[in-house]
Amino acid sequence: MFDGLKNMAGMASMMKDLPKMQARLEQVKSELSSLRVEAETGGGAVRVVATADMNIDSVKIDPSMMASLVNADAPDDHRMAEELVTGAVKLAMERAREAAKNHLSAAASELGLPIPPGGLLGP
Repeated sequence: MFDGLKNMAGMASMMKDLPKMQARLEQVKSELSSLRVEAETGGGAVRVVATADMNIDSVKIDPSMMASLVNADAPDDHRMAEELVTGAVKLAMERAREAAKNHLSAAASELGLPIPPGGLLGP
């Protein structure tokens, strides 16, 4: 019986803090869009910048790689370039997810919210 009362008191406290939580959530969303991570493949031949709100900000391809692709007829060269771009994008997105997970966990902890096992975004 007393556990039920404790849970209700906890819920009432959380509801009281709801405006503060909503304001912090909006702030975190804004911060995620400006939090950038970078990944590269091919020793820097392809470089991708992504934001922690899961957007690709930029893709840079080394001019020497582009020149070799323009002058190459081999499908293997094109396939390699595609794999480098795909790899860099995947790595940037993994880093963006990790950055978002860390940022959201810190905000939840700051607000005293419980963090589920595996984090807020899951494994």
